[in-house]
This record gives sequence, structure tokens and C-alpha cells, in this order.
Amino acid sequence: KDGRLVSLSGLEIPDINPYSPGPVSEMAVKVLKDMLEGQDVMLYQQSKKKDAGLTNRMGHHLAQVEKVENGAWVQGTLVSLGLARVKTERRNPEMADALLALERSARAEKLGLWAMPDYQLLKPENTIGKKGSFQVVEGKVIGAAMKQNRVYINFGDNWRDDFTVTIPPEFRSNFFKNKLDPLKLTGKTIRVRGWVEEYNGPFIEIDHPERIEVLD
Repeated sequence: KDGRLVSLSGLEIPDINPYSPGPVSEMAVKVLKDMLEGQDVMLYQQSKKKDAGLTNRMGHHLAQVEKVENGAWVQGTLVSLGLARVKTERRNPEMADALLALERSARAEKLGLWAMPDYQLLKPENTIGKKGSFQVVEGKVIGAAMKQNRVYINFGDNWRDDFTVTIPPEFRSNFFKNKLDPLKLTGKTIRVRGWVEEYNGPFIEIDHPERIEVLD
């Protein structure tokens, strides 16, 4: 009523496009209309810093949204139907465990986007050519090392060409605070998510531990 725009925190809808929306985003809009139009909602916001993490660069308010009438959780509904992937941010990692559990169930049942070839889990070797796209990648860690205070998690024997996950120096402490030592991931199968870039092969840079799932 006061004109604020709310962005659903923790989600990524892969084919959203204001000029040419894809089938996943079109169905997500239909679900949101059915759930929320004319309804009262509760908005939950949390940030470690009072002046950061509550809005995005567009000025939209970041929030978890719940329907007052029956307590239905909007983010959880979209993820459980396969209409969104989990995409937490460093300042807004709340509800990651619950969202990831719902995502795993939707993926196992091949619901929504998980039935589409373009959005399947990628193996590390299949990240080549995916520059600029948000991907969920699963594979076994061959080695982890730190160079110039940056952590490198390698998924192949040739770090110059193979897929790598990197953690910048300024964010390393976030992982240790959450009892996740990235240097001890060698030999473990993990699932990571983020934007694929290219430098000495494809890589994903992550800045908070909720972007890593240790599967072993």
C-alpha cells in the first residue's frame, strides 16, 4: 500500500526476462498471483548491518514473505515447485538450509525447471562455455590450496584449464565462522552455485558458505 517493491530474498528464477519471459518465470508469476493478490503478508528482513543488506541496488526491499492467512512461505513454495533455484547472498543467507532441502526434493522429483535440460546440475567438466550464467555444479574436489590469501578449490589435475571455485581473502573468515574449512575439502563431493566466469578455465567465486553443500 505504501508503494514499496519487495524482492523475494534467496531465489533465482533462471528465465526471467521482462521482454521475453520463459515458461518457468511465467508459471512463477501465476503462482504468485494466485497466492498473494488481495492477501495480507508478513515481511521478514534481517541483516548483520543495519544500513546494508535490506535493499538491493534497485532499491527493492529484500525479504522473506509469508502469507498471513495460512502461513504459506512464498520462497519455499516456489522452490518446492521447481520454479526457482536457491541463490543466497552474503548479507542475506537466512533460510538457506530449509530452501536447499526443498530444492533437493524438487530436483529429485524433476519438477519445473529441474525437468529442463538447460537447468540440470553440471559436472565440473561441463562448465566450459557457460560464462556469464548462474549454475549449480557438483563434483569431487581434487585439491584445495591458498595462494596470496585466496582459496582455490580445484576439480581437476590441471588448474590452468579445469573448473575451480575461488574464495577471496576478505571473505575467508565467513567460512571458518560457520565451521567450514575450505582447505579440508579435498576428496569430498560438494555442490556449489554461482556465476561462471573464465580465467585459466571456468571458475565460480563465492563469498559465503551457504553457496557450498558438502555431500559426503
